[in-house]
Amino acid sequence: MTKVVNDTALDDTALAATLSEARSMARQTGFWLGLAGAGIVVGLVGPFGTYDTMPQPARIAYWLAVVATTYWIGYLTSFAVASALEGRGAGVPLSVGIGAIAASLPVTAWLAGLHMVVFATPFWSDAVRLFPYVAAINMVLAALMEAGQSAPAGPVLPDAEPRPHPAWLDGLPTHLGRDLVLLQAQDHYVQARTALGETLVRTTIQEAADALGDHGLRVHRSWWVARSAIRAHAYRNGAPVLLLHDGQAIPIGRTYRRAVRQALG
Repeated sequence: MTKVVNDTALDDTALAATLSEARSMARQTGFWLGLAGAGIVVGLVGPFGTYDTMPQPARIAYWLAVVATTYWIGYLTSFAVASALEGRGAGVPLSVGIGAIAASLPVTAWLAGLHMVVFATPFWSDAVRLFPYVAAINMVLAALMEAGQSAPAGPVLPDAEPRPHPAWLDGLPTHLGRDLVLLQAQDHYVQARTALGETLVRTTIQEAADALGDHGLRVHRSWWVARSAIRAHAYRNGAPVLLLHDGQAIPIGRTYRRAVRQALG
């Protein structure tokens, strides 16, 4: 049906997904307003001695910069690490926890360097002092954000209009029909399952997904699902899945979550 290539396209990497996540967040006005609000509130409170050592305008500016930079460094680092781990089969709690700890290292280094410049504090002693606090805050924030993404989900409404029949389906054996349910990556093949049976197709899952277009969704490094087969978007053990009409639960990879949410509304 198509030639075999190595399925390592850029859009299937943790780095590409992280950059896509960053671009998507940067376009959200509410996100920037939230960061600004948090920075102003913290600046008015003046924690860690800044209330007594800095005038209010400088203090607010300082904390606006700290909140914005530490959030970006921490969130994007933890997202990249967690995505890479999930892509290698790690569970959601483990990948999120390791991502939060990993993100604490660059955040701590950034804060210690900033303190050294602004307050003339020794870098290494300050970094050792800050790391437990940064790690604890990152763990709590990661848990809260993951819990927020695990809110109860509901049924997926069918498309109002039928989608055109992709030419890719014509390459399936005639006895399997054209009612494609899902594709699963199998080394240099994909296992195609229709309502009438299964077959192996010599292609990559990315090539098949590109050829099938809006007929379905790439939801995982190893899975593609037809829109007509999706019954609901739900969560199992804190991880997002798509429930099919036959009862099967298909995992949604971290790097595909935003695209799936947007596609399903």
